[in-house]
Amino acid sequence: MSQQERVSWLSLLTTLVIGYWYFQAVFALPADADLHGPAMARLVTKLIVMAIAIGIAGELLLRMVQYRSQAAGPDATSADERDALIHLKATRNAHVVLGLGVILVLCQVVMLEMTPRLAGRLAAGSAQVPDTLLQRLLTGPLSALHVAQLLLLALTLASITLNGSRVLYNRRGY
Repeated sequence: MSQQERVSWLSLLTTLVIGYWYFQAVFALPADADLHGPAMARLVTKLIVMAIAIGIAGELLLRMVQYRSQAAGPDATSADERDALIHLKATRNAHVVLGLGVILVLCQVVMLEMTPRLAGRLAAGSAQVPDTLLQRLLTGPLSALHVAQLLLLALTLASITLNGSRVLYNRRGY
């Protein structure tokens, strides 16, 4: 396994763990949660500390593995044309996912802006109040921070796609 593949595995696992932890906590918040409040600040602070700790621990682990592999044989960690091609293909995949995610967020915003106008014409006062933040993101109304959460989800999915593609392409031997 090359050093590039090890770094991709580490990044993939870190993104999956932190993304899961963050979004399950955020989407479970009540619909009227204050996204500017101290609870959200604590959540984001924990996320940052966790990301730094996982990154440092993973980097130390990778360095120890690299040191042992260099002591055992010749250096196979230098990048070549194959690694550049893998990087380009994985970046393309991530950009497609990010582009689709941004388009979907924009479509959600447009649909939620149009829905109250249409619903108001059809049945006045029959709207249900969402219970969780996830339900609010799907049914509206949205603030700028709600849209930011959706865009952060798109960025997380793009990062998962980038590192997952790198791992896949390294495994396939591209």
